[in-house]
Amino acid sequence: MEQRSWTFRRGEEQLVLQRQQQDSGFTLVVITNGTVSNIPFQDESALAVFQTDMEELLVHTGWTLQSCQPERRRKRDRRGFPRVTNDRRRWWTDPAEDAADVPARPERRTAKRRVHK
Repeated sequence: MEQRSWTFRRGEEQLVLQRQQQDSGFTLVVITNGTVSNIPFQDESALAVFQTDMEELLVHTGWTLQSCQPERRRKRDRRGFPRVTNDRRRWWTDPAEDAADVPARPERRTAKRRVHK
């Protein structure tokens, strides 16, 4: 298991989460402004659940994710690039300009019910 870390920031405060594999299992290392705490886990899945819950709590209490190490994306980060002006990723949610522009909805055929006598 490669060591991975997540850095969160809230104002001047910084909090770093690191996953480490030990002989006895796994450890989540929490570093807050220079103070180190170790939380041991038997298996990696339990650590992942705990970390996910902790990250959700951090975000809900004003922390923001600053960085992840190592970078796991394989391609360039496109978030900084300007988009084309006619980029309509969710065009189907736009309201129709005119009723004439809306395609007619096909009529549903309903099966005639047979009446048994």
